[in-house]
Amino acid sequence: MEQLYEKIESTDLRPIRQIVLERLRKAIMAGTLKPGDRLVETSIAEGMGVSRTPVREAFRQLEIEGLAENLPRRGTIVKGISKADIYEIYEIREVLEGLAFRLACANMTDIKISELKNKLLMMEQCIKNEDIKAYWKTHDEFHDSIVHQSNNKRLIDQMKQIYEYLSKLRNFTLVMNKRREVAMKEHKALIEAFEKKDELLAEQIGREHTINAKKFLTKEIHLF
Repeated sequence: MEQLYEKIESTDLRPIRQIVLERLRKAIMAGTLKPGDRLVETSIAEGMGVSRTPVREAFRQLEIEGLAENLPRRGTIVKGISKADIYEIYEIREVLEGLAFRLACANMTDIKISELKNKLLMMEQCIKNEDIKAYWKTHDEFHDSIVHQSNNKRLIDQMKQIYEYLSKLRNFTLVMNKRREVAMKEHKALIEAFEKKDELLAEQIGREHTINAKKFLTKEIHLF
């Protein structure tokens, strides 16, 4: 909670509403704020050193995203992510990630491909060392690098939110050996598509990557 309510630095030039929203969203994603917790507008505003207006705006956005709800006589309550929400997010990710990979393929350079190959080697080494924390850091850098190569700001913002939403499932997905090995093969196939400048193949691999992750959760973990 300390990081959630600490003062916003004056050197952070992002809109106050965005900073407040991202802190609250991440706290919900990480489980720091749990379903049923009440979000107190005045406490959050005072803790972050901001007015109540950006906090109120952040609450509304959380309600739109389904992460919170406003209840009569109770105020804004953390809703969290349900199993149905996760299923829907995977369906959205399938389309958007496929699009991001197709656009990225069109903008891909030999230098960027080389960087992605190095990221894959680092991930493989992390797997051998059983260093899950380092693996996820490199994995995120791999995906973020590709998405940013799409050069589509709105798409990048949407994918950032989706990746945050799904980060809570990491204990169930790629840390499981069966899914992790398949995912690495999918990553390598994606790089090959980039090398061939095959935009449609890159999109197909991106969509299949998400579909396979969802199927794994459904069949192996019985999450849905």
